[in-house]
Amino acid sequence: MGIADDMRANGMRMTVQRRLVLDVLRRARHHTTAEDISRSIRASHPQIDPSTVYRNLEALERLGYVTHTHLDDRVTRWRRSDSPQHGHLVCRKCGSEEDIPMQILEPLAKRLRGEHGFRADLAHSAVVGLCRECAS
Repeated sequence: MGIADDMRANGMRMTVQRRLVLDVLRRARHHTTAEDISRSIRASHPQIDPSTVYRNLEALERLGYVTHTHLDDRVTRWRRSDSPQHGHLVCRKCGSEEDIPMQILEPLAKRLRGEHGFRADLAHSAVVGLCRECAS
């Protein structure tokens, strides 16, 4: 079943706006902000209001097609959920961001479950510290 069929099954439609949001996220090389998504869409569709982009991101997230991440600057960044999950390392000095495989974070998640009963969603947040260059 495709996204449009899944949306219909959930009482929603695949609107032009939702398709545009998904297209921008598909082309994005990294996580992107709602403002960046809106700016990209408005370049060719100036009639689409930024609030429409926010509403559609939320609707697409409820259905599991996009997900968000909070990095150190507290700005929500979005990506399609069909891209591989990964963690984030953010340098507090230079601001660099590095994606890391979830396999690196899984031992931490397992330990948090075992010792604290806490089920961490480590792909939704960032580990903040100093990158290799700034630490030396």
